Amino acid sequence: MITEVVWVVFGGLVPGFLLGLLAFRVKSRWCPRCGESTEAMRPAEREW
Repeated sequence: MITEVVWVVFGGLVPGFLLGLLAFRVKSRWCPRCGESTEAMRPAEREW
């Protein structure tokens, strides 16, 4: 019983982990040299 639950849990976690690992794109968001964000920051909108 418990081993079946373990297999079901790992059967769902492993493919999800691998898909997340392949879909994660660090290169486009962070500069490899300095670590700064490569996306342009929007200026804060004024509320007046």
